[in-house]
Amino acid sequence: MLNILKTYYGFLARKKIFFGLFIVSLISGALLGSILPYFYKLFVDALPSLDGQKLMQILGIYIAVRVAGLVVSMISYTLGAKVVFGSAVDARTAVFKRVQDLDFAFHTSKSTGSLISAVKRGDGAYFNIFHTIHFRIINVLIEFLVMLAFLSSLDLRIGATMVVSVLALFAILKLVIGYNIRKRSEFNDAEDDVSGVIVDNFMNYETVKLFAKENWERKRLSDAFKIWMKRLWAYEMSYRVIDIGVGGIMTAGIFSTLFVSIRLAATGELDIGEFVLVAAFTASFYPQMFELVFGFREIFKNFVDIDKYFKIIAEEIKVKDPLKPVSLTKVRGEIEFNDVYFSYKGGQNYALRGINLNIRQGQSIALVGRSGSGKTTFTKALMRFYDIKRGKITIDGIDISRLTKQDLRSHMGVFPQEPILFNNTIGYNIKYAKPECGREELVAAAKMANIHEFIESMSEGYETNVGERGIKLSGGQKQRVAIARMILADPDIIIFDEATSHLDSESERLIQDAFWKAAKNKTTIVIAHRLSTVMKADKIVVLERGKIKEIGTHGELISREKSLYKHLWNLQTNN
Repeated sequence: MLNILKTYYGFLARKKIFFGLFIVSLISGALLGSILPYFYKLFVDALPSLDGQKLMQILGIYIAVRVAGLVVSMISYTLGAKVVFGSAVDARTAVFKRVQDLDFAFHTSKSTGSLISAVKRGDGAYFNIFHTIHFRIINVLIEFLVMLAFLSSLDLRIGATMVVSVLALFAILKLVIGYNIRKRSEFNDAEDDVSGVIVDNFMNYETVKLFAKENWERKRLSDAFKIWMKRLWAYEMSYRVIDIGVGGIMTAGIFSTLFVSIRLAATGELDIGEFVLVAAFTASFYPQMFELVFGFREIFKNFVDIDKYFKIIAEEIKVKDPLKPVSLTKVRGEIEFNDVYFSYKGGQNYALRGINLNIRQGQSIALVGRSGSGKTTFTKALMRFYDIKRGKITIDGIDISRLTKQDLRSHMGVFPQEPILFNNTIGYNIKYAKPECGREELVAAAKMANIHEFIESMSEGYETNVGERGIKLSGGQKQRVAIARMILADPDIIIFDEATSHLDSESERLIQDAFWKAAKNKTTIVIAHRLSTVMKADKIVVLERGKIKEIGTHGELISREKSLYKHLWNLQTNN
């Protein structure tokens, strides 16, 4: 809890001046509102004299205090909004930035639906916590302290009775709110599961329809909702426990306070005005015990909701940028792997084993091998999606661990196996690599990627929306849009995770033609699935179980009698 409050008030404190003014106005408004019951005593004390002028003076002061309280309260609400709106933007930006900065491993292990659900609840909890702490709990606590001061000045026994009832309330709070929060946490987990099923279904709706699994998906959701409903009922019933516990304490507190006051009035230790003061404070404060309880309950509930939100900010970045990074404005593209070992789980089950490889400036190399041989891991290590366990990877003689991840990757253009496009226009998706580019540069990149003619054939041209993840385009069209995007970035190093194996021959030819034009005179790494792609490569690297098994040109490898490359080539060419 303390860590949550520390993080929370850290954001609020960024608006120091406004936050300070807000606290002053908040306390002032609460004090002005809390002393109003005292005027009832003044009225009762003045009534026997029938002094109209004195009564009107008291009434005037009462109205003035009440109006002042309302004005100061409005000021505090305005200042509070100024503080919480700005700090909420800071918090959201910090969470967004952290999600962007977190490692590849984090994103591959998280459910998108659960992450969205946690962020959405955290956003709401941020505002709720601010309102609950400052406008509910602090107001009630200030009113209690003012009331305690007034009543204790009348008779310490009345003040003691009030203190005992409040202490009893906090004792019961620890039990009932703890129970309520546990049920809330369990319900949140069930809510995340439901959200995960729904988002997973939305993102993979095409697979659902291809396999006619609509009923199966509805059953998945129905099963998730059974647990959700059970935990929701448990959460709802925990409120009834609160009602019973707090209602009992409140009733006992009112009875005890008035009982003591009546006894004191009967013995003449309290006059009528003082008894009215006790009754007025009792009538105004005890009903607010529910406000106090539900204020604390809201706080703890929102702490549960915001905990995951702030934990995103606290999530450790495992692949860290250096404290004093080297900056590169341009790279030649000389890449060297020196005795590189890497394991995804940190054990001895290496995905890369003792990789030694030099890639010269402007050279094209192809990585081939069976599935799981380490081809994709090779490029992930080069881009520092993960840190290697042993060895060193250098670019132009500089260890890549000495570069920031953003700087390192800015020199690389990646054509992924499965390009994902934003739900925006074709022009937006191509210009994403260089938002400031002009029309001529955009068209030139599209032409080089063999996609311009298709774009122009669309009624809206470059303003055509591609749909979510590029669903409105065919596989080959998406690939060529992705190549145009990479061309526009004009990277020094190109990584091509070939994605032509599932395309028709014409699309494959267009994509390969566009790719090799883009790769001219640039250091190029090709992950090859169709070996016909790699025949143009300057060097072919064959991987087997994370090791380099053989290296050579297509002609050299095909001529070797026991070559793994030759075996794979024969399988694909049916020789």
